[in-house]
Amino acid sequence: MEISAPKEWFELLEVLEKEKGLAILLGATDTGKSTLAKFLISHLCQRGLKVGLVDADIGQSFLGPPATIGLSVFKSHPDWEVILSPPEIFFVGSTTPEGHFPIHLKGVKRMLDKASSYGLDVILVDTTGFVSGEAGRELKSRKIDLVGPRFILALQKDDEIESILEQYKENPLYKTYRLPLSEQARPKSMEERRNNRTNKFRDYFKYSAVQELSIEEVQIEGEVLDPNGAPLPLDWALKMNSLLIGLKDGYDETLALGMIRNYFEEKKIIRVFTPLQEIQRVKTIQLSSLRLLLLYEDGSA
Repeated sequence: MEISAPKEWFELLEVLEKEKGLAILLGATDTGKSTLAKFLISHLCQRGLKVGLVDADIGQSFLGPPATIGLSVFKSHPDWEVILSPPEIFFVGSTTPEGHFPIHLKGVKRMLDKASSYGLDVILVDTTGFVSGEAGRELKSRKIDLVGPRFILALQKDDEIESILEQYKENPLYKTYRLPLSEQARPKSMEERRNNRTNKFRDYFKYSAVQELSIEEVQIEGEVLDPNGAPLPLDWALKMNSLLIGLKDGYDETLALGMIRNYFEEKKIIRVFTPLQEIQRVKTIQLSSLRLLLLYEDGSA
């Protein structure tokens, strides 16, 4: 799909092509951050640059499944309709950063470190639309300080992120570009957002199968919270059908996501629905409080 871009976006292309470096994308929900990222990647790749994208929008991600931070490297014009290779992912375990700041920021740093090791010309860090209130400002400020970008790319309808940008206007290390929205940016309803997440999960688990793990041979981290925010006992948590979990190797890297199907308490065996084939690589199960109740083993709803 051809992206309708204002002239300021093309002017930014010239800057990024010439100066290169790391850029973070900021904006509230429905301002078109992902559209801007796709535009920049497409045009920079056409100009012969190698571009990395850290997709930290865990609620409306387009690189990996929801609840994850994704990383992909592009060396040629990308086809957004065809995924040629799956992105690297980091499981956050939530579709919102609220209440999950530490692990969200850990994931951003982990993926940024990987991207930085690949010898890229430009690295883009896409972010969530959570910018309002004290918590939103704190998260974005902590993310900017953590990332240390050369460029801050700000999309806003009015002045909804000025309180964030104000903190960096006198800092010579950052170049801030206030950009107009694309004509294609439009509000999405809560139902659209839920449907998008469901479809993304369905696509992710499309070619999955049930695998078995002995919980005595793996570590278990994280917790499952009840509706009141209290942690559930582990045996209860492992019996929650369709609970979303992360499957990690011995180096704390997310190998894949999974959904709990059954837990045989006497045998200490857990059955997991996952696209991961080499289940023996799993050394840690990372719990979350998300249940994918709309998905079944064949990927249908």
